[in-house]
Amino acid sequence: MDELKRTTDTTDLPAEVAKLSYGQQMDQQSDAELRNLRRFFLKHPSLALTFGYLTASIMGLIFTISLLDKFQFNALPYLELSDFLLAAIAHPQTAIYLMTGICSVAFTVWFERLSRKKYPRYALWIDKYYRSSSFLPNWVWGLSAFVFYLVFFSSSDTPKISEAIKAHQTGQYQLSLIYPIHPGGKEIRQLNEVQIITRTVSYLWIYHQDQVKLIPHANVAALIPVLNKELDKEPDKKPEVKADKPAVAQEAVVKE
Repeated sequence: MDELKRTTDTTDLPAEVAKLSYGQQMDQQSDAELRNLRRFFLKHPSLALTFGYLTASIMGLIFTISLLDKFQFNALPYLELSDFLLAAIAHPQTAIYLMTGICSVAFTVWFERLSRKKYPRYALWIDKYYRSSSFLPNWVWGLSAFVFYLVFFSSSDTPKISEAIKAHQTGQYQLSLIYPIHPGGKEIRQLNEVQIITRTVSYLWIYHQDQVKLIPHANVAALIPVLNKELDKEPDKKPEVKADKPAVAQEAVVKE
């Protein structure tokens, strides 16, 4: 009976007694890969900057395509290779999203390891999910998560931006052209109440009269921001209405 009690007691031991193999192996493997990656980038620091800039450029390019897609406009036929390289500069918020994602991933990994050390039962439960599969190795999951992050965060703000432009809630400009355009057979050299959607190396993408229009940079003569309409109306007020009554009275005296 004593031996049976001992065996049953060993099965009910806390989770910290159990051997956690997969999680520890994953931690050791990831730490070794990070050390190798750190040594590589320390030897070649320019490659780290290049990789970060290319990633931000991809996010900027996805942002441009997704934003114009909200206006039912396919931007791919009008994009050039230089647009890919300058997408990060045209949309600097993509670099902020990239740094935020890197910091969030690092914090998540640190917090998850701390939780496994502090809570053995959680470590025992999560250990089986660290087991690598021959069909879907861990690097495939990591690459899939990276691609999902690029697509999701690059296009997350495009619905709000497109709705604000369609509702005429963004800044408006007065666009003067060097060469006239002929929409509907009319010659136009100036476009009023223009909203800028985005810009590329060769084109300025604008929203005018509920339409998306491409204006080459070579055809732009001037782009003047329009001030608030309420501020424009105040200087036009003429507080001289009351002064007209004495003038009318004088005219009546002269007629008499």
